[in-house]
Amino acid sequence: MTSAVQLSVREISVFSEEYKKRRKLQMVRFFGATAFTLISARLAFRGVQSRKYIPTMFQLNHKPPLYSFQGEAVSALAFGTGLATGSFGMLVFGTCWIADISSFAEFTLKVKKLMGEPTTQGINEPMDPETQQVAQALQDLLDSAKRD
Repeated sequence: MTSAVQLSVREISVFSEEYKKRRKLQMVRFFGATAFTLISARLAFRGVQSRKYIPTMFQLNHKPPLYSFQGEAVSALAFGTGLATGSFGMLVFGTCWIADISSFAEFTLKVKKLMGEPTTQGINEPMDPETQQVAQALQDLLDSAKRD
């Protein structure tokens, strides 16, 4: 009654390509957030350096520079928002990359596991045929590796 479906190593490697793509996407998200943070930091540094008053030899050193209060507030808000958003993005995407989380459902399962709550959600549900094929093929590979 039971029909064993044999999957070759090549067919199993197709599934690992999906895993590699997933990890690559996580890496790209993290490095994108890192690049955004570095660009924001560079712009903020340049903004601070351009406002610095450095007098020449015969200029007064207490002369207040000309500036607009609204312009200063807008640029400070923009620089601060860029730095905070980039840093938070790096934190979130880096944590998800390390923990191998790609969706909110995976995040919930990982947090439940960390909190000690039993995750019996997927145990009682039947597997679909493709998942059964992959699980059986992996089990066959493990059994053949143990025999060698």
